[in-house]
Amino acid sequence: MSQTWVIDSNCFIHLGAMAPDGFLKDLSALHRSGNHSFCVTPGVHREVRTVRFQRWKKKPELLKALEPILTTINVEEDQIRGLAKMIGEKASPQDVDLSLMVLASQLTREGQEVVLVTDDFKMTTTGEKANLGYTTCPPSTFMQRLAQSGGAKSSSAFNSLSRRIRAAEMRYAISRVNEYDIQAKLTWMVDSLITVQVPKAKATASPESNLDKDEVLLSTSLKRALKGEQIKAKHKKQLGDLIEICTPMVGLDDHLASLSTKAYSTDVEGAYSMTVLALSEGLEAVGLGLAPLDEHAAELANTAIAGFIQRTETALGLMAKMSGNRASARLHLARALQAATLIDDRFAEMHSMHQLGLLATGSDDWERAAKLFETADRQAQAIQSNRLPYLVLAGITRHLNLELTKAQDHMNAARTLVMKDKAAACNDLTKIGISLLSIDQPGLALELLDEAMECAMESQQASEMERLADLLLMANAAMTKIDTLHHDGLRELLDGLNAISDDAKQAFDEQIEAIETQVSLHLSPLSETWSDWQPAQRLIGDGQTLTVVRSEVDEHGHTLIVVHHTELGTLGLWLPEGRVPVSPGHIISLGATRVKVAKPTVELQDQHSIRGIVAIEESTALDFIVPTEEMTGED
Repeated sequence: MSQTWVIDSNCFIHLGAMAPDGFLKDLSALHRSGNHSFCVTPGVHREVRTVRFQRWKKKPELLKALEPILTTINVEEDQIRGLAKMIGEKASPQDVDLSLMVLASQLTREGQEVVLVTDDFKMTTTGEKANLGYTTCPPSTFMQRLAQSGGAKSSSAFNSLSRRIRAAEMRYAISRVNEYDIQAKLTWMVDSLITVQVPKAKATASPESNLDKDEVLLSTSLKRALKGEQIKAKHKKQLGDLIEICTPMVGLDDHLASLSTKAYSTDVEGAYSMTVLALSEGLEAVGLGLAPLDEHAAELANTAIAGFIQRTETALGLMAKMSGNRASARLHLARALQAATLIDDRFAEMHSMHQLGLLATGSDDWERAAKLFETADRQAQAIQSNRLPYLVLAGITRHLNLELTKAQDHMNAARTLVMKDKAAACNDLTKIGISLLSIDQPGLALELLDEAMECAMESQQASEMERLADLLLMANAAMTKIDTLHHDGLRELLDGLNAISDDAKQAFDEQIEAIETQVSLHLSPLSETWSDWQPAQRLIGDGQTLTVVRSEVDEHGHTLIVVHHTELGTLGLWLPEGRVPVSPGHIISLGATRVKVAKPTVELQDQHSIRGIVAIEESTALDFIVPTEEMTGED
């Protein structure tokens, strides 16, 4: 099992004073091995933000140097207060230390092997009394245990650093001899040095560990067989009928691939129904095959097919969201997340949490959204994936939940990534903006697209600036009065994402002013309307499309689809036949039908900022077009 280290501020202070130049290289090698993860809370960042590596050239800031290998995890304020209350306020360590104790306990409950690295003996005794489940060791022992995992050269460096830190720990403990009884602390420090793990090469395998190894081999073999790979004959024999039983699930990947044969789909509801049917048939076939078998066989099979289920449930969740059915979308995506945990696929877990977070954001459930984005960020750090989308969305949702300190912590981390690569940041921020538009959060999208425009201008991406200008017009078109109420102070928070030069700022302001002028023009009613049926091409030229920004059904069951056109601005399509399964982001082609165009009522213009109401003669002629990659979750 990999080792998770939760590290307190004093350890970093020791490292800043004593760690040699090659320390980061050695620590990064351990992190890349996947056997060690190093976790902190935002409070640690605040406490050691000014600490530098004193023995390194140019004395860089410690946290900036270690950022690629540190996983920063937020802890809820009520959890900290709850722990303080449980252990007694007078006996409580400082809040930052409490946050680390809560984090260590939380990770332990998740099944990780956790060691809290601290030289504060109170955190050890308090954790034991409260039965928090983790173990502790001082920073010197932390270095010694890392030495046991590294190569000969790095082991020597870690051991040398361990001795230097240990001497400092002893000196400090002895200096406090007149303030408290140091005997218990010294005993703990010595015990931690001699309580070390036996190196794996020398460990004697127990029958249970051999059994676990065989289980892993069988599980891996079954997964490989389902991929069409050749496996050893003995494993094939041990698996018996399981390969044949699980084979129907392979068809799910083929089904999802068939959905992607075209770049776009015009029948999301049909694709959803077909996918539900394919999943139901696959699960039914597997269930019938497993029914006569024992629990052991069922566990192997369910683990092997979890990947197929995860991908299919993800696709179903995205299609349900596109059809406007958020309750079903959440259920499918939650199932996808559960399936991802069975196969320990952190990328899949991260993707599912991101999508669930977007759904929560679309429902204004800021706290749940923030937790999901923060967990996605933890997974991104663990697999060294791109963190920027999750940090930005976690910061926004924490801000909207009035947790301003946490919001700022996320934005500070996001700013570092933005400043490293403005072109990549532009791409990420644009994607986030489009995602927010798709869940009917145009006010939030507007703020992100504004930042993306800054990055596009600084990285001289002319084509991207044109695209962003149209997206900003669309976001403005989608805004309602309610959207403006959510965002008090958000502009100030997001302004910290990027530092823009004075020259670039002037050009950016000119670009935004031109967009605002276009927005003003799009707010005025259409100059030409007609009350008799006319070919749709008179309104929208051949090959041109409209983008859905909102869909609403009135009390009579009639649908108003608010759409955006680059030149015409915002229009309302009136469909008296009833609800249409459409959501923000869909592309509409009017097809071979006829239309009438009327000026909007004062109420509709005020509520939706639309320039005209368009009645459709044959709504069946409308094509609702969706990129298939958005249906299947392909990135």
